[in-house]
Amino acid sequence: MFRLLPILFFWLCVDLAHAQGCPDFYRFVDFGLVGNDGKTYRGGTTFRAEDFNGDALLIEEKTTCLPVSDIAKDGHGNPIPVVSSINYDPEKTGEDFDELQVSAVPDTGALATNNATSHQKRLGQDGVKITRGSDFLCASETVSKTLSCQLVSPYPGNIPLVVYCEFKTCTMPVLAINPMLHVSAQWSIENSLLLNPQSAGSKFARKVKQVHDFLKPLSADL
Repeated sequence: MFRLLPILFFWLCVDLAHAQGCPDFYRFVDFGLVGNDGKTYRGGTTFRAEDFNGDALLIEEKTTCLPVSDIAKDGHGNPIPVVSSINYDPEKTGEDFDELQVSAVPDTGALATNNATSHQKRLGQDGVKITRGSDFLCASETVSKTLSCQLVSPYPGNIPLVVYCEFKTCTMPVLAINPMLHVSAQWSIENSLLLNPQSAGSKFARKVKQVHDFLKPLSADL
């Protein structure tokens, strides 16, 4: 217990630093562009930080702003911070997500391919049930009650998309939006669905569409 205190304190400080590094008010965020010098500049994919009614969409303390001084401003003169990750408030998504994050990485293709490795290995293992649908390929184990499904991505590039479920939680670690941005999400699942991969695969395909449909109007670049 006491060994955890320094770690918790460290992450608390990190979260506070992230919050302090962002402007007090902003309506949009900018994921920036990496220049030939390796530095990040403004001008990347932008997302709304509030909805069209002016209500905040993000979990403010989980927004990671970068130290870019030359930032753009919106039509009302508000700053548009350059960020590396944002977390949408699950209650504002209109869907039953526990977490919905958009992050920037050097190479989403490599990250997604690495994420798919465990699923692809499971497809050839003994005791694993393979279930196919028009837009999913699932591998399930009844004893361990684990399930993984590769799905069709709504974004271009044919980059692998795999959802992993264990016990009552499903995680989508990498849904690649473009070469530099990806979405990660988490949601709860009933244990009975883990034993029905056909229904689970169809539900996950709908879940991916929900993510896409939620984000699309929030960025003119999608």
